[in-house]
Amino acid sequence: MNKELNEIFKDVKALQLQGATSVAKTVIDAVIENQDKIISESSDKDDFVLKIKEIAEKLVWAQPTETMAQNILGFIIFELQDPEVKNIDGCKKVFKERTSELKNIIEKNEKEFTKNGLELIKSSVKKSRSLNILTHCHSSGVRSILKAANNEVGFKIFNTETRPVFLGRATAEKMVDSGIDVTMIIDSAAPFVISNKSGPKFDIDMVLMGSDAITLNGAAINKIGSYGISLSAFHEKIPLYIVVSLLKIKRGVYNILDIPIEIRSCNEVWENAPKGLDIVNFAFDIIPSEFITGFITEFGILKPEEIKEAVVKNYPRLL
Repeated sequence: MNKELNEIFKDVKALQLQGATSVAKTVIDAVIENQDKIISESSDKDDFVLKIKEIAEKLVWAQPTETMAQNILGFIIFELQDPEVKNIDGCKKVFKERTSELKNIIEKNEKEFTKNGLELIKSSVKKSRSLNILTHCHSSGVRSILKAANNEVGFKIFNTETRPVFLGRATAEKMVDSGIDVTMIIDSAAPFVISNKSGPKFDIDMVLMGSDAITLNGAAINKIGSYGISLSAFHEKIPLYIVVSLLKIKRGVYNILDIPIEIRSCNEVWENAPKGLDIVNFAFDIIPSEFITGFITEFGILKPEEIKEAVVKNYPRLL
């Protein structure tokens, strides 16, 4: 496989490239930039399609939950396999058209769910004090909404470190750069901060998180720690919204347990741990549909039970 693509997949595996949307954009750009090389190394249409499939399989190996990039490559493969595409020249034409179209869709979707999220935050503003929002990990979608809202309403953000590799620091840095009022908390404090036991300073009004993958019945996968946060929000009757494009739907999956949860190296948790100590380092966990108030999507704010209908209508190939 092309050296540049291999480096991208290494970054995805190592969590150096953060955010499902960023991963999707980067993978598409890299494939577009290397399409001439891929085509020159392909003997015919079938060989070209096989090479694109290998890229998709490599991505699954690098990060099973990066469904947006997987789905986009799936769209491209579907079009390339059309019997009307008969040769390499046909492949090149279809590939160029579809990748350009899909990039435009991603950018349009970002604008739409940012607008929908902005309207939600504006409608949730308190008269007596600033709105308090808690977020977890690093989501470009969440950040986009908060950046847009910061120009119109007053709010405070509480964000987690997102251990063990501290992905939340990227979120905090970007929010500070955008002039957003942000306070960082450690991961294990998040459920307590959400609770009504933590005092008026932490009177959380909303939890806003991204997601790496969602299922047809409205469950989500996000960075480890999300389950405890969503459970606390559910218990305290605090609304929890997931910012996500429906392009992140896990194709054909209804049961969230059918999506493998990556277990990463124990060295991320404790590099020089005592010999004989077992460490389990889950990279992601599950947010059950019953904990989710709504999904902020390109097609509006959807309840978990509305996800399948929206996918059927807008992205039927993902069923």
